[in-house]
Amino acid sequence: MSYRIEDFENDQTWTPSFGEKVGMIHFRKGHLHAECDPNSRLCEIHYDDYDPHESPSSLVNHMSKSKLGAGVLIVGAIGILDHIFNEGKLRKKIQRSLS
Repeated sequence: MSYRIEDFENDQTWTPSFGEKVGMIHFRKGHLHAECDPNSRLCEIHYDDYDPHESPSSLVNHMSKSKLGAGVLIVGAIGILDHIFNEGKLRKKIQRSLS
């Protein structure tokens, strides 16, 4: 069975979401995850082991399953540790070098 973006936009049981494939449009219904091509407007559905909308721990577990998600978690952890133990000096140094 094929699905179209409109199927998910018009069904309130599906929530707009994010996903590893940044060029796609994502929807979620519990563990079900729809990835839609914005050009063809066709979608594929797959089952995820974790529902990232369920709880913070489910979000972390879900993100750790992909390279992009793990990278985001690592960068976030570094930022938090820098803030707690280093008064944000690393962040400030990076901001200065980018401006």
